[in-house]
Amino acid sequence: MHAVLEQVVSQIAAEVRHLDAGAAQQHPGGLAYKWNAQEVIEHLVLGYRLTTTALETRLNKGRLSRNQNRTYLQWSLQFMILTFGTLPRGVPALEETMPIPGRFPVMSGRELSDLLRQEIEAMDTVLDACRRRFGMERVGTHPLLGPLRVDQWRRFHVVHGLHHVAQVRSVTEQVPPAPVPLKLTRENLVEKLHIPAQRPLA
Repeated sequence: MHAVLEQVVSQIAAEVRHLDAGAAQQHPGGLAYKWNAQEVIEHLVLGYRLTTTALETRLNKGRLSRNQNRTYLQWSLQFMILTFGTLPRGVPALEETMPIPGRFPVMSGRELSDLLRQEIEAMDTVLDACRRRFGMERVGTHPLLGPLRVDQWRRFHVVHGLHHVAQVRSVTEQVPPAPVPLKLTRENLVEKLHIPAQRPLA
């Protein structure tokens, strides 16, 4: 995997790996409209799959899209995201990348980390194939940003991933910690089992 993508996926994995399956499903503040940790990962995974599919289409056709032009809005978004590394506020997620209940099985943080890595590696393999086939041409069209080169696709997914690192961290910080298993010792046995220290006199 390319080093810039490896860095991002490692950061995201570090935020969720410790979660059990139950914690990964908990919504911040109990508000169902706010994504839980699994839904954030699903959103990223669906974005990787969308990119992979679009680029595989170009590879299968053996040619680039005929439309290589960018609108002023696409040029502006590319400049903001790819040059300055900033995602504009208020831009909704693509419908194709929205998490849908039941699309993925319930997973633990470790399973989510493995899925994330698997999908980003698959995307990166296709990016490498596009680079070998098309060189520095714009190899595929992003729905919002327009046509992008291979390096620009990687840059987009880095910026997008780092944006969601902060989101995942915020979500996991609001998940209550798992209860610590009760460990009985000779010293706390009476206290934990609520046994009276002395039996009352008959």
